[in-house]
Amino acid sequence: MPKTSQDCILRTIGVRYPDAKQHKQRDREVQHHLRACLSLAAAVLLLTHIGVSAAESVHYRWTDSRGNPVHSDRPPPKGVPYEVVSTGSNLVRKVKPGVGAVPATTEPSPGNEFEQVNAKPTPVKKNSEQCRRARQNLETLNTKKNIQLRNDQGELRTLSDEEKAIQRKKAEDAIAVHCD
Repeated sequence: MPKTSQDCILRTIGVRYPDAKQHKQRDREVQHHLRACLSLAAAVLLLTHIGVSAAESVHYRWTDSRGNPVHSDRPPPKGVPYEVVSTGSNLVRKVKPGVGAVPATTEPSPGNEFEQVNAKPTPVKKNSEQCRRARQNLETLNTKKNIQLRNDQGELRTLSDEEKAIQRKKAEDAIAVHCD
């Protein structure tokens, strides 16, 4: 009768060593291989679980009453148009306002399919008026030493160097977006 699990394993694989030193060496090798196999099996199970959960997950995207985009793992209240976005891909299903929550497991049917969407956002249209204003602002910021603005109370105040740098960066960004 085997006394330990190692004896059981050694007898199962048919190994018998008369020498105690050989038995301990073989015992260590078997333990090492068992640990490696168990670690590999655990890693495979973990990666499989992560892959399945990532492949099946979706989130909901809509715009709230203030115009802010909202992303959630739960659908919005009934009456709000939203999109069901498949995580890990660029598939989107648009849902009309009166429909309410559509479970992620709903089978596609006419009018309820995921659609391929562009991974890149649509470019902002060039605006010549905003381009002109941004260039004027940048020129003013670069040429004038003291620039004054009215605060909320209507009083004039002079921009600090830090504020001018921030405004200069905003003007340069606007030029990059709206000018040719």
